[in-house]
Amino acid sequence: FFFLRCWQQMWMALCCVLGRVTRLAPPTRLAAPVLSASRPALHGHAAAARAPLRLIRSMADDAAALEELPTVDENGQPLSKNALKKLLKARQIAEKKAKKAAEAAGRGGGGSAPASGSVESGSGSDGGPEEAVAPWGFSDLGVVMSAERRPDFAPAAVAQLGVPGGPGPGDEVVVRGRLATVRGKGSSAFLVVRAGSLHTVQAVFFRDASYPRQSKEMLSALQSLTEESVVEVEGRLQPAEVLSCSQDGVEIAISKVRLVSAAAPKLPFEIEDAARSEAEVDASEHTDRPLPRIGQELRLNNRWVDLRVPANSAILRVKASVCASEHT
Repeated sequence: FFFLRCWQQMWMALCCVLGRVTRLAPPTRLAAPVLSASRPALHGHAAAARAPLRLIRSMADDAAALEELPTVDENGQPLSKNALKKLLKARQIAEKKAKKAAEAAGRGGGGSAPASGSVESGSGSDGGPEEAVAPWGFSDLGVVMSAERRPDFAPAAVAQLGVPGGPGPGDEVVVRGRLATVRGKGSSAFLVVRAGSLHTVQAVFFRDASYPRQSKEMLSALQSLTEESVVEVEGRLQPAEVLSCSQDGVEIAISKVRLVSAAAPKLPFEIEDAARSEAEVDASEHTDRPLPRIGQELRLNNRWVDLRVPANSAILRVKASVCASEHT
């Protein structure tokens, strides 16, 4: 008798929910309580009845929420069951977001919102403390068109970095050149800036625990740079051993990076491939990873890239020096 009454109550609640969803007339009331004080023998089965009762309460709550939703669309057509479920789910998500926002505002002391156009030092979505503006940053100069004059701008010569008589460790420098390589891994970024096709220097940036959000944005911007892009790097020189660069005794700890001109993601050929000798390419043909061979026609059709190869650039420099000495 007890289980019969439980199933009867569940069936009537289900009919009530279906009636409200399909806009049919629901039952006027639920069934009478199952347990009664006059039947002490049934009290031992109360634990078994809890799960069906929780289901009934949840179904009744959903039915009450569905009553508050619109029953027709903008064209006056009745909404389907799936549409009503989607509206109910969207309302529940909005209520949860509003509740979280109210709790975050209560923890933050109810401060006023930042003014429009101001620099918003990011607080995370968890309502954590705000970040101060970091002392470093990245900017894209866009299309310059020589509209802005910088008479005092004098970038340091990359060839003079770390040599006697030039800027040394501890000095603030600004260099401009093309990105030879960009390497990023986790919480660090390494840029190799090339100037004059011959001289290179490494610039580094590491994640700062004091500015977690801004560090992540800075790393993402640096790692998304394309090779052969023209950049300005500002920072402090620090001693380092960098065997892959011509300035192998120092590196630049980045404070500012400005993108002057972005290169295409894919060039006709890589500078590194064009700089290899024919003997090196021939020796790799019988290995598992043969090196690409850059033909003469490809070089001439893309001479603007080929002239950035160190050997070709050095040839033109020697010719220019000979011509200059003949005229003097």
